[in-house]
Amino acid sequence: MKSDPSIIVKKGRNPGKIVTIMGGVHGNEPCGVEALRKAIEEIEIINGKVYFIFANLAAYALGIRQTQMNLNRAFRHGNSLTGEEKTSYERIRALELMPYLRKSVALLDIHSSSNQRSTPFIICEPHSFDVAKRLPFPIRSHGWDKIEPGGTDYYVNKNPFKGKGICIECGYHLDPEAPKRAYESILIFLRLMNMVDGDKNIPINSAQKQIDASFIYHTKTDFSVVSGSFPDFGRINEGTVIGYDGNRAITAPFDGVVIFPQNCGGPGEEAFIFGREE
Repeated sequence: MKSDPSIIVKKGRNPGKIVTIMGGVHGNEPCGVEALRKAIEEIEIINGKVYFIFANLAAYALGIRQTQMNLNRAFRHGNSLTGEEKTSYERIRALELMPYLRKSVALLDIHSSSNQRSTPFIICEPHSFDVAKRLPFPIRSHGWDKIEPGGTDYYVNKNPFKGKGICIECGYHLDPEAPKRAYESILIFLRLMNMVDGDKNIPINSAQKQIDASFIYHTKTDFSVVSGSFPDFGRINEGTVIGYDGNRAITAPFDGVVIFPQNCGGPGEEAFIFGREE
């Protein structure tokens, strides 16, 4: 792999695991980039190798989520992409990053939300719960690989050795606690991977709730969330109106929680995810 200044490699003096820590997959999410910079400067790797990746530099330079497509949907098989997606900056960038992710036994991908009422949470599949249960988040959520294929965590989960793909949503973009939460998670993640000094016996977060993200709504025309909106993981009853696709009311399919509800400007966009507490 050729040298890439957006990918910082830190090696320990002893052999060990290879992992990736990533920020800036979406260019308007600053907390991951801030946490990566702090980690690169301050954390000494003792065992193994870490790829610190600043993912979507083009979008980050412009302060926008993406330039042409969602980078976190670009890590899927090329046959599932449109011609426009295949030639997008984000798909080309995904192809550049895939070799690093294929070598990694685990990934920590750091995100934040545009929703000021956002609840910090973890996205991962059950084989990564041993790590997720020890991170400082009130919720862990699974099922995203099925409803939203093509993410960085999805790609690592599909490694032949079944890597641990973990995405952390650290709260609102501008919440000053978001980069702190991200940096603390980096430290815990690296301790659990036995790559840095420090206590490895990190207790399980017994208060952490588990959510099955089982349904995603894609717009048919456009979408507007009902007045007042909803906090992420806000509990609502079956039949509650979440928003309007054109003139058609879209309601909760069952008693559960709504995640990432957002206004959308056209067809085929991701309006919200719906899940249930387990």
